[in-house]
Amino acid sequence: MHKNIKLLLLTSILIHSGANLLAPIYAIFIKQIGGDLIDAGIAIGIYALLKGVFYFLFGRIKEELFSKRIMMCIGYSVMGIGYLAYIFAAKPLDVFLIQIIISLGETVINPSWSAIIATSLEKGKERHLYANFFGYRSIFEGIAAIFGGLFAMKFGFNVLFGIMAGFAITSGILSLFVEEKPIKTEVNCI
Repeated sequence: MHKNIKLLLLTSILIHSGANLLAPIYAIFIKQIGGDLIDAGIAIGIYALLKGVFYFLFGRIKEELFSKRIMMCIGYSVMGIGYLAYIFAAKPLDVFLIQIIISLGETVINPSWSAIIATSLEKGKERHLYANFFGYRSIFEGIAAIFGGLFAMKFGFNVLFGIMAGFAITSGILSLFVEEKPIKTEVNCI
């Protein structure tokens, strides 16, 4: 397996596990800061809608302007800042603003992440790789969802947000070790 694939798998597992520490108990957190289920829905809606808008905006930026690995590092760091900002959230409006930060971070990551993984795939093994990739990531997301509730009960939400930010920052650091040049695959001519 190519080094890039391993690094991208690890960064994806970390960032998605971090998000899934909170996902199942998100509405409980919103309620603790004075919100309700509608506020939880609005927060997730803001995240998804702005992520879509940000993708269209980032699609207009010339690719050669920014290094893909630097963009991933920046994106993971922005997400980490967003996760840490949850510690200071005192009302639903704060969470809405945090969702903007997190959606921006994810939008900065994904195009570069996808471009690098596409150039790192071994021809003829794409389906196998993606099946394993999503299998591992899903298992870790499930484990994180279970432990998120336990951590929040035992240590509180702020510890959970710190762990999430730690996963994001670690992903950012790991992304700096990704190679941006496409791998060379051997072509057999008949």
